[in-house]
Amino acid sequence: MDLKGKNVAVTGATGFLGRYIVDVLLKRGAHVIGVVRNPDRVPELKRRGVELRKADLAERDHLATGFAGADAVVSNAALFSVRRLASLSRRNWEDHQRINIQGTRNVFEAVADSHVKRVVHVSSVAVYASRSGARMDEDHPQLSEANRPNPITAYAISKALSEQLAWRLAGELGLQLTTVRPCAIYGAFDPNFMAAIKWLLSLPVSVFPVMLHMPLVYAGDVAEAIALALEHPDSNGKAYNTTGDDHPISDFLQAWKEAGGKAPWCTLPLPVPVKQGFDHSRATSELGWRNRSYLEALRETVELERRAES
Repeated sequence: MDLKGKNVAVTGATGFLGRYIVDVLLKRGAHVIGVVRNPDRVPELKRRGVELRKADLAERDHLATGFAGADAVVSNAALFSVRRLASLSRRNWEDHQRINIQGTRNVFEAVADSHVKRVVHVSSVAVYASRSGARMDEDHPQLSEANRPNPITAYAISKALSEQLAWRLAGELGLQLTTVRPCAIYGAFDPNFMAAIKWLLSLPVSVFPVMLHMPLVYAGDVAEAIALALEHPDSNGKAYNTTGDDHPISDFLQAWKEAGGKAPWCTLPLPVPVKQGFDHSRATSELGWRNRSYLEALRETVELERRAES
Protein backbone atom coordinates (compact mmCIF):
# COMPACT_ATOMS: atom_id res chain seq x y z
CA MET A 1 0.00 0.00 0.00
CA ASP A 2 1.36 3.39 -1.01
CA LEU A 3 0.58 5.48 2.07
CA LYS A 4 0.51 8.80 0.24
CA GLY A 5 -3.06 10.11 0.37
CA LYS A 6 -4.30 7.10 2.34
CA ASN A 7 -6.42 7.45 5.49
CA VAL A 8 -4.75 5.64 8.38
CA ALA A 9 -6.45 5.49 11.78
CA VAL A 10 -4.21 5.13 14.83
CA THR A 11 -5.48 4.25 18.30
CA GLY A 12 -3.47 5.81 21.11
CA ALA A 13 -2.18 8.52 18.77
CA THR A 14 -1.55 10.97 21.64
CA GLY A 15 0.58 8.48 23.60
CA PHE A 16 4.34 7.97 23.62
CA LEU A 17 4.66 5.51 20.72
CA GLY A 18 1.53 6.87 19.04
CA ARG A 19 3.12 10.26 18.46
CA TYR A 20 6.04 8.63 16.66
CA ILE A 21 3.65 6.55 14.53
CA VAL A 22 1.76 9.69 13.56
CA ASP A 23 5.01 11.44 12.62
CA VAL A 24 6.18 8.61 10.35
CA LEU A 25 2.80 8.35 8.62
CA LEU A 26 2.56 12.11 8.05
CA LYS A 27 6.04 12.14 6.50
CA ARG A 28 4.83 9.49 4.05
CA GLY A 29 1.92 11.69 2.99
CA ALA A 30 -0.84 9.79 4.78
CA HIS A 31 -3.90 11.47 6.26
CA VAL A 32 -3.80 10.39 9.90
CA ILE A 33 -6.94 9.86 11.97
CA GLY A 34 -6.10 9.78 15.67
CA VAL A 35 -8.67 7.72 17.57
CA VAL A 36 -8.08 8.79 21.16
CA ARG A 37 -9.72 9.25 24.56
CA ASN A 38 -8.73 12.91 24.89
CA PRO A 39 -8.34 14.84 21.61
CA ASP A 40 -7.01 17.89 23.51
CA ARG A 41 -4.09 16.07 25.13
CA VAL A 42 -1.50 16.93 22.43
CA PRO A 43 -2.55 20.17 20.63
CA GLU A 44 0.44 19.84 18.29
CA LEU A 45 -1.27 16.96 16.46
CA LYS A 46 -4.14 19.19 15.32
CA ARG A 47 -1.68 21.82 14.16
CA ARG A 48 0.04 19.18 12.02
CA GLY A 49 -3.21 18.24 10.32
CA VAL A 50 -4.11 15.10 12.27
CA GLU A 51 -7.86 14.48 12.40
CA LEU A 52 -8.73 13.57 15.98
CA ARG A 53 -11.80 11.49 16.79
CA LYS A 54 -12.83 10.67 20.35
CA ALA A 55 -13.30 7.03 21.37
CA ASP A 56 -12.37 4.77 24.26
CA LEU A 57 -11.23 1.17 23.82
CA ALA A 58 -14.35 0.13 25.74
CA GLU A 59 -16.65 1.79 23.18
CA ARG A 60 -17.01 -0.43 20.12
CA ASP A 61 -19.58 1.84 18.45
CA HIS A 62 -17.45 4.94 18.96
CA LEU A 63 -14.39 3.07 17.69
CA ALA A 64 -16.27 2.10 14.53
CA THR A 65 -17.16 5.77 14.01
CA GLY A 66 -13.52 6.65 14.57
CA PHE A 67 -12.38 4.16 11.92
CA ALA A 68 -14.97 5.22 9.33
CA GLY A 69 -13.35 6.03 6.00
CA ALA A 70 -9.96 4.59 6.95
CA ASP A 71 -7.90 2.52 4.53
CA ALA A 72 -6.00 0.90 7.41
CA VAL A 73 -5.96 0.85 11.20
CA VAL A 74 -2.96 0.74 13.54
CA SER A 75 -4.07 -0.93 16.78
CA ASN A 76 -1.60 0.73 19.13
CA ALA A 77 -3.37 1.76 22.34
CA ALA A 78 -2.65 -0.46 25.35
CA LEU A 79 -2.02 -0.33 29.07
CA PHE A 80 1.64 -0.35 30.08
CA SER A 81 3.20 1.14 33.19
CA VAL A 82 6.59 0.38 34.73
CA ARG A 83 5.12 1.15 38.14
CA ARG A 84 2.51 -1.58 37.70
CA LEU A 85 4.76 -4.29 36.27
CA ALA A 86 5.48 -5.95 39.61
CA SER A 87 1.90 -5.79 40.87
CA LEU A 88 0.16 -9.16 41.20
CA SER A 89 -3.07 -7.64 42.49
CA ARG A 90 -6.44 -8.71 41.12
CA ARG A 91 -7.25 -5.09 40.25
CA ASN A 92 -4.10 -4.79 38.15
CA TRP A 93 -4.95 -7.95 36.20
CA GLU A 94 -8.55 -6.80 35.67
CA ASP A 95 -7.34 -3.46 34.29
CA HIS A 96 -4.96 -5.19 31.84
CA GLN A 97 -7.65 -7.66 30.83
CA ARG A 98 -10.20 -4.89 30.23
CA ILE A 99 -7.89 -2.62 28.23
CA ASN A 100 -5.43 -4.95 26.49
CA ILE A 101 -7.64 -7.98 25.82
CA GLN A 102 -11.23 -6.75 25.69
CA GLY A 103 -9.98 -3.52 24.11
CA THR A 104 -8.38 -5.56 21.31
CA ARG A 105 -11.67 -7.38 20.73
CA ASN A 106 -13.52 -4.07 20.53
CA VAL A 107 -10.97 -2.60 18.11
CA PHE A 108 -11.05 -5.56 15.73
CA GLU A 109 -14.83 -5.86 15.75
CA ALA A 110 -15.08 -2.10 15.16
CA VAL A 111 -12.63 -2.42 12.26
CA ALA A 112 -14.92 -5.01 10.69
CA ASP A 113 -17.99 -2.86 11.44
CA SER A 114 -16.39 0.06 9.58
CA HIS A 115 -15.47 -2.14 6.57
CA VAL A 116 -11.71 -1.67 6.96
CA LYS A 117 -9.60 -4.69 6.01
CA ARG A 118 -5.98 -3.80 6.82
CA VAL A 119 -4.72 -3.80 10.41
CA VAL A 120 -1.30 -3.59 12.05
CA HIS A 121 -1.43 -4.59 15.71
CA VAL A 122 1.30 -3.47 18.12
CA SER A 123 2.16 -6.46 20.30
CA SER A 124 5.33 -7.06 22.35
CA VAL A 125 8.19 -9.52 22.86
CA ALA A 126 6.62 -9.96 26.29
CA VAL A 127 4.38 -12.56 24.59
CA TYR A 128 7.24 -15.07 24.54
CA ALA A 129 7.65 -17.77 27.15
CA SER A 130 11.18 -16.49 27.69
CA ARG A 131 14.30 -18.31 28.76
CA SER A 132 17.30 -16.33 29.88
CA GLY A 133 20.02 -16.51 27.24
CA ALA A 134 17.72 -17.68 24.44
CA ARG A 135 17.64 -15.77 21.16
CA MET A 136 13.97 -15.74 20.26
CA ASP A 137 12.50 -15.45 16.78
CA GLU A 138 8.84 -15.02 15.88
CA ASP A 139 8.17 -18.77 16.17
CA HIS A 140 9.36 -19.01 19.78
CA PRO A 141 6.72 -20.52 22.14
CA GLN A 142 4.37 -17.95 23.64
CA LEU A 143 2.64 -17.47 26.93
CA SER A 144 -0.95 -18.70 26.99
CA GLU A 145 -3.63 -19.80 29.41
CA ALA A 146 -2.06 -23.26 29.32
CA ASN A 147 1.53 -21.95 29.45
CA ARG A 148 1.33 -19.38 32.20
CA PRO A 149 4.20 -19.49 34.71
CA ASN A 150 3.66 -18.11 38.19
CA PRO A 151 4.47 -15.35 38.85
CA ILE A 152 3.93 -13.60 35.53
CA THR A 153 3.26 -9.93 34.93
CA ALA A 154 -0.27 -8.90 34.04
CA TYR A 155 1.18 -6.96 31.12
CA ALA A 156 2.96 -9.98 29.59
CA ILE A 157 0.06 -12.41 29.75
CA SER A 158 -2.42 -9.74 28.62
CA LYS A 159 -0.31 -8.91 25.55
CA ALA A 160 0.08 -12.60 24.69
CA LEU A 161 -3.65 -13.24 24.99
CA SER A 162 -4.51 -10.03 23.11
CA GLU A 163 -2.28 -10.94 20.15
CA GLN A 164 -3.67 -14.47 20.03
CA LEU A 165 -7.17 -12.97 20.08
CA ALA A 166 -6.18 -10.57 17.29
CA TRP A 167 -5.11 -13.44 15.03
CA ARG A 168 -8.28 -15.39 15.77
CA LEU A 169 -10.54 -12.40 15.09
CA ALA A 170 -8.65 -11.52 11.91
CA GLY A 171 -9.39 -15.01 10.61
CA GLU A 172 -13.04 -14.90 11.63
CA LEU A 173 -13.66 -11.38 10.32
CA GLY A 174 -11.61 -11.61 7.12
CA LEU A 175 -9.05 -8.97 8.12
CA GLN A 176 -5.51 -8.60 6.77
CA LEU A 177 -3.34 -8.55 9.88
CA THR A 178 0.32 -7.92 10.64
CA THR A 179 1.71 -7.76 14.17
CA VAL A 180 4.89 -6.05 15.33
CA ARG A 181 6.60 -7.12 18.54
CA PRO A 182 8.92 -4.48 19.98
CA CYS A 183 11.12 -4.94 23.02
CA ALA A 184 11.49 -2.19 25.64
CA ILE A 185 11.00 1.12 23.82
CA TYR A 186 12.82 4.40 24.50
CA GLY A 187 12.56 7.89 23.07
CA ALA A 188 11.43 11.44 23.70
CA PHE A 189 8.62 12.00 26.22
CA ASP A 190 8.72 8.34 27.33
CA PRO A 191 6.88 8.13 30.69
CA ASN A 192 8.27 4.68 31.50
CA PHE A 193 11.76 3.42 30.63
CA MET A 194 13.39 6.75 29.77
CA ALA A 195 11.73 8.48 32.71
CA ALA A 196 13.24 5.90 35.07
CA ILE A 197 16.65 6.12 33.39
CA LYS A 198 16.70 9.93 33.54
CA TRP A 199 15.69 9.91 37.20
CA LEU A 200 18.51 7.51 38.08
CA LEU A 201 20.99 9.53 36.04
CA SER A 202 19.95 12.75 37.77
CA LEU A 203 21.32 11.43 41.07
CA PRO A 204 24.89 12.35 42.09
CA VAL A 205 25.71 8.64 42.31
CA SER A 206 23.76 6.04 40.34
CA VAL A 207 23.77 2.26 40.59
CA PHE A 208 23.15 0.41 37.32
CA PRO A 209 23.14 -3.25 36.24
CA VAL A 210 25.80 -2.50 33.63
CA MET A 211 26.27 -6.20 32.80
CA LEU A 212 22.60 -6.54 31.91
CA HIS A 213 22.10 -7.31 28.22
CA MET A 214 18.69 -5.76 27.65
CA PRO A 215 17.62 -5.17 24.04
CA LEU A 216 16.15 -1.69 23.58
CA VAL A 217 14.53 -0.16 20.52
CA TYR A 218 13.91 3.45 19.56
CA ALA A 219 10.25 4.46 19.26
CA GLY A 220 10.93 6.06 15.89
CA ASP A 221 12.20 2.73 14.58
CA VAL A 222 9.12 0.85 15.82
CA ALA A 223 6.96 3.44 14.05
CA GLU A 224 9.01 2.93 10.89
CA ALA A 225 8.40 -0.83 11.07
CA ILE A 226 4.65 -0.22 11.31
CA ALA A 227 4.69 1.98 8.21
CA LEU A 228 6.82 -0.56 6.33
CA ALA A 229 4.38 -3.32 7.26
CA LEU A 230 1.52 -1.26 5.83
CA GLU A 231 3.51 -0.65 2.64
CA HIS A 232 4.49 -4.30 2.11
CA PRO A 233 1.51 -6.49 1.09
CA ASP A 234 3.57 -9.62 1.77
CA SER A 235 3.61 -8.73 5.47
CA ASN A 236 -0.04 -9.76 5.75
CA GLY A 237 -0.39 -12.76 8.07
CA LYS A 238 3.04 -12.33 9.63
CA ALA A 239 4.56 -11.18 12.92
CA TYR A 240 7.79 -9.19 13.13
CA ASN A 241 10.19 -8.73 16.03
CA THR A 242 11.19 -5.07 16.04
CA THR A 243 13.96 -5.16 18.58
CA GLY A 244 17.33 -3.66 19.30
CA ASP A 245 20.62 -5.49 19.05
CA ASP A 246 22.22 -7.33 21.92
CA HIS A 247 24.28 -4.73 23.82
CA PRO A 248 24.95 -4.26 27.53
CA ILE A 249 23.04 -1.45 29.22
CA SER A 250 26.38 0.30 29.75
CA ASP A 251 26.49 1.03 26.00
CA PHE A 252 23.14 2.82 26.26
CA LEU A 253 24.35 4.92 29.19
CA GLN A 254 27.52 5.89 27.34
CA ALA A 255 25.53 6.90 24.25
CA TRP A 256 23.17 8.97 26.43
CA LYS A 257 26.14 10.92 27.78
CA GLU A 258 27.60 11.45 24.30
CA ALA A 259 24.21 12.63 23.01
CA GLY A 260 24.14 15.39 25.62
CA GLY A 261 21.93 13.78 28.22
CA LYS A 262 22.44 14.53 31.89
CA ALA A 263 24.63 11.98 33.66
CA PRO A 264 25.83 11.46 37.26
CA TRP A 265 29.41 12.20 38.23
CA CYS A 266 29.77 8.61 39.40
CA THR A 267 28.12 5.34 38.32
CA LEU A 268 28.51 2.20 40.41
CA PRO A 269 28.14 -1.13 38.57
CA LEU A 270 25.56 -3.60 39.85
CA PRO A 271 26.52 -7.13 38.76
CA VAL A 272 23.41 -8.61 37.15
CA PRO A 273 24.70 -10.91 34.36
CA VAL A 274 21.35 -11.42 32.61
CA LYS A 275 21.24 -11.86 28.85
CA GLN A 276 18.22 -12.13 26.58
CA GLY A 277 18.06 -11.56 22.85
CA PHE A 278 15.59 -11.45 19.99
CA ASP A 279 16.04 -12.21 16.31
CA HIS A 280 14.76 -9.35 14.13
CA SER A 281 16.16 -10.67 10.84
CA ARG A 282 12.66 -11.20 9.40
CA ALA A 283 11.88 -7.47 9.66
CA THR A 284 15.30 -6.61 8.26
CA SER A 285 15.14 -8.94 5.26
CA GLU A 286 11.43 -8.71 4.38
CA LEU A 287 10.60 -5.10 5.26
CA GLY A 288 13.98 -3.46 4.81
CA TRP A 289 13.78 -2.31 8.44
CA ARG A 290 16.74 -1.17 10.49
CA ASN A 291 17.16 -0.14 14.08
CA ARG A 292 19.30 2.91 14.67
CA SER A 293 22.32 2.97 16.93
CA TYR A 294 21.85 4.20 20.47
CA LEU A 295 23.86 7.33 19.73
CA GLU A 296 21.89 8.27 16.60
CA ALA A 297 18.53 7.67 18.29
CA LEU A 298 19.45 9.39 21.55
CA ARG A 299 20.73 12.47 19.73
CA GLU A 300 17.31 12.72 18.11
CA THR A 301 15.64 12.12 21.49
CA VAL A 302 17.59 14.93 23.15
CA GLU A 303 16.90 17.28 20.23
CA LEU A 304 13.15 16.56 20.26
CA GLU A 305 12.90 17.22 23.99
CA ARG A 306 14.98 20.41 23.79
CA ARG A 307 12.84 21.66 20.92
CA ALA A 308 9.68 21.02 22.93
CA GLU A 309 11.07 22.95 25.90
CA SER A 310 12.09 26.02 23.87
